[in-house]
Amino acid sequence: MSSKNDKENDVLGKLDKVADTLESASSQLSGVVSQQQLDLVKERIVTCESDLSSFKQGLEILARRSAAHASDADMADTCMKETLEALERDFAGIRALTLSSFAISTIAIMGLIIYAVF
Repeated sequence: MSSKNDKENDVLGKLDKVADTLESASSQLSGVVSQQQLDLVKERIVTCESDLSSFKQGLEILARRSAAHASDADMADTCMKETLEALERDFAGIRALTLSSFAISTIAIMGLIIYAVF
């Protein structure tokens, strides 16, 4: 019985060693997987930071261009208002000249009629 008992103890000892080996391998493997996951997350974070930096630069350029376009539009609006005011003054002047010429021509025709009658 003792040889059977020794064999069982020997088998149990070997099984304990195998279990310990599997446990340490499992622990090392989970550490490797965790490190790989951390490296992957780090790589993705670096990529996101790079993309974010590019987006920030793009938005700054867009903001500068938009400000320049807004300034140009404001200047064009001012010029158009000045041109419109000048056109309104010219129109008022032409209207006044037209009415004045009508009045003068009416007076001239009346003068010719009076001259012709007398």
